[in-house]
Amino acid sequence: MNIDWSIIVPSTINFFIFYLILRKFVFNKTLAVINTRKEEVESAFKKARDEEERAKLLKQKYDEDVKRYRNDGLKLVESYKQKADKVYAEIVEDSQREVANIKERATKEIKREREKASKEIKQEIIDLSMKLAEKTLEKEINEESHRELIDKFIAKVGI
Repeated sequence: MNIDWSIIVPSTINFFIFYLILRKFVFNKTLAVINTRKEEVESAFKKARDEEERAKLLKQKYDEDVKRYRNDGLKLVESYKQKADKVYAEIVEDSQREVANIKERATKEIKREREKASKEIKQEIIDLSMKLAEKTLEKEINEESHRELIDKFIAKVGI
């Protein structure tokens, strides 16, 4: 096999010239496009990582807010429960006080009625005793002295 240098040398020179032309006009622009694209991809990845980090922080803040709101809600419910219990206790206490007042008034009223009835019975006994004494003695007795005698008699008997 024979090497034909007359073809190899001009071919090699053409190849280097072609390479330099490609390098000057195509490779640099292609590398620039590739580098630009690489930077865009890296920027997109960085942005995605930043967004992911931001999302994690927002989720953490959201979880903390939910926990805080839940605790606040429980405290609020407990506060309203305590207020309701207090109102319930006040209502029960007021009712018991009212029942005691009614009972006391009823007791006083019963006592007054008993005393009134007792006085009326005494008066009836006195009147009947006077009529009986008048009929027995067939004469009229001094009403005031007779009443005094009957009152003493009733006091001794215990009416």
